[in-house]
Amino acid sequence: MDDGCLGYLIIIAVVIAIIAVIIYVIVLIAAVVLGVAAAAGAIWGGGWALLNYGRSIKENLIDSNR
Repeated sequence: MDDGCLGYLIIIAVVIAIIAVIIYVIVLIAAVVLGVAAAAGAIWGGGWALLNYGRSIKENLIDSNR
């Protein structure tokens, strides 16, 4: 094997490593975005649930016992 072939192998290995790092970073960013979206959805849904529970208590306990 001559030095030219070894150089090409090193270049190919470096290019594959760079592509792997780029894909890894994209996956990490996607995971963070999905985590934030899940937390925001839980907060949004929880807020609506509390609002509905409050309305239900008002309607069933307060308004019906006047």
